[in-house]
Amino acid sequence: MASRVNHPHMPEQDKAPLKDGRVAIIRLARPGDAESEVELESAVGGEGLYIDEDKSERSVEEMRDDLAEAETRSKLRLVAEVDGRFAGSIGLARGHYAKNSHTGSLGIYIHQEFRSLGIGEALMRGGIDWARKVGLRKLTLGVFATNLRAIGLYRKVGFAEEARLKGHVMIRGEPVDRVFMTLWL
Repeated sequence: MASRVNHPHMPEQDKAPLKDGRVAIIRLARPGDAESEVELESAVGGEGLYIDEDKSERSVEEMRDDLAEAETRSKLRLVAEVDGRFAGSIGLARGHYAKNSHTGSLGIYIHQEFRSLGIGEALMRGGIDWARKVGLRKLTLGVFATNLRAIGLYRKVGFAEEARLKGHVMIRGEPVDRVFMTLWL
């Protein structure tokens, strides 16, 4: 079992002011978030625009098991709540092997009604803080080239394009590039 990381700069819960005046609670995921997390991943996937999957690839039970270790030295899962509602999440994972254990990859999901409020930035900054704390040197992510809002967020927090796979996915019958972005820590 992986050990929990003690974060003096990342409390188990933090508050992030939003652009509409509300406040998001950013906190470590808990096993009880499993159903909300699966619903969020399926809702974002169901839009058909932002992620490969059409719905969550994990069952609620699998997600519950995964969230039992929301923070270790090799992974992190943060969630955002607004007015008691599940608004988004971010997951980060360290490379599995000695040769890439200095790297981490991430994925982020924001519920449609909570986009463009600052939740994504708050989650990204929490994830970046964790990555630095556990000694990662490089974070990577993949994003569809048509997801300009997300690309703008990633650039805002310091990511830069590193590679591009031309026409790698088909969205609504059209080829779209997959852009890989990197943040050196």
